[in-house]
This record gives sequence, structure tokens and C-alpha cells, in this order.
Amino acid sequence: MKIVIVYGSPRRGNSYKATQVFKDEISKLGRVEFIEYFLPKDMPNFCRGCASCFINGEDKCPDYKYTKPILEQMLLADAFIFTTPVYVLQTSGCMKSFLDHFAFLFIVHRPRPEMFRKKAFIIASTVGAGAKEAIKTISTSLKFWGVNRVYSFSFATFGEDWDIMRAEKKEKIVAKIKRKANKFYREVISGKIHYPYLYILLMFYIRRMIMKKVETELSMDKKYWIERGWFNGKGNPFKEARGDTPPSRFSI
Repeated sequence: MKIVIVYGSPRRGNSYKATQVFKDEISKLGRVEFIEYFLPKDMPNFCRGCASCFINGEDKCPDYKYTKPILEQMLLADAFIFTTPVYVLQTSGCMKSFLDHFAFLFIVHRPRPEMFRKKAFIIASTVGAGAKEAIKTISTSLKFWGVNRVYSFSFATFGEDWDIMRAEKKEKIVAKIKRKANKFYREVISGKIHYPYLYILLMFYIRRMIMKKVETELSMDKKYWIERGWFNGKGNPFKEARGDTPPSRFSI
């Protein structure tokens, strides 16, 4: 099993240490290779919103030298772990920028069928509030990438640092993390492809309808859909994920 981990903070505080518990528990269950990325080190620049990835292709992104190797590893992985502390009631800024760099993967643009076979887990820590919003931001992007199932866990510390946290409180958090890790491992190893999230499925068909009836020019997105055989209605990334249709010659 191969898992890509993206850390949303360089601090290595509560969210990082919770992720190590999750990671260690999974490692006990089977052979797992972890590929780790730390933000902002591995994605040092903020997304400029230049839209080059949409209009000209993701290889024209000013930060392609960072996005390319990360995307390659994510496509090869079986699962993802995204972790973030809560900043001002949201995910960290560097995590948001990281996700923005991969907006071209959205179901309405150029999704990769490989993503539709993957599972993801989000871990968020907060002093008191905001975990739900932070998780939702990450979860939304992952679902629009096509990730088959997204799970999460959050915990509030109320100002207590992991290393000085009351033993009883830490034990409860660690116990929950271990249970979640066990369940997630079994889910990933099963290889089960769940029915897609309904609104993601709807977005695919709405986007195809718009391409057919509104878009007359051959955009990057439209070219990609034609290449993959999705434009004519004979295929879609959901079928490719299940192995119902052969993969196209299109590559990253």
C-alpha cells in the first residue's frame, strides 16, 4: 500500500503528532510506503490564480516543477492523508494554496480516473472551534478530484499542547485515532469502489452537456474529454475507475 501524506503546517504540533499516531497504527497492519509532503516547503509559492492550468495546460503553471512530481506520486498512491491545524476557523493558508494548484483536476475540468479509485483521510486539530470548516475545505477539493471516499477526524485541545496534554485526555484522542486508522486501512485494502458522490456524478453530466451545447471552441478541457472518450457519452471516469472501460492514451 502506498499513501501520500500532505502536512498543512511546518510546526509539527498537535495535528502532526496525531498524524504520526495514525501513521504508526496503519504501519502495524501491513506493509505501507508513505510519501510525505510538508507545506509550505514542498509548495513554497501561493497559487497566482493565473488560470494557465485551465487555459494552456497544467504544465504551463508557474509552479509546475512543484506540482508535477506531487501529482505523479498522488496518481500512484492508494490513499491520501491530509492534515491541518485550524487557523482563523479554517484550514491553513498553505494547504488552501496547495489545493488551488490542483484545481485543474476538478470533475468539470480534467479529472484523472486514477483518483476515482482512491480513499482519503483528513486530520484536523483546533484549540476550540473551526475544525468542521477546515475539513470541509479540504474534503470539497478531494471529492471534486474524484476521490472515491473521504473520511475525517478532528479534535479540540483547548490550548493544551500534545506533549503536555493531560494523560487521560490524550489517551482518549489516541484511542479514537487508532480506531479510525484501523477502519481506514481495511477500507483501502479492500479495494472497494463505492458509488460516486451524487453531486460529483451530476457535475460530470452537467459539464458534458455544457461542452456539447455551449462550448464551440476546442478548449483544453474539451480536448481532454474527447481524448478520453467521455465527450461522446460512451465512457466516463467512474467506469474507468471500476475497470469497465480501457484507459485512453492520454497521460499527464
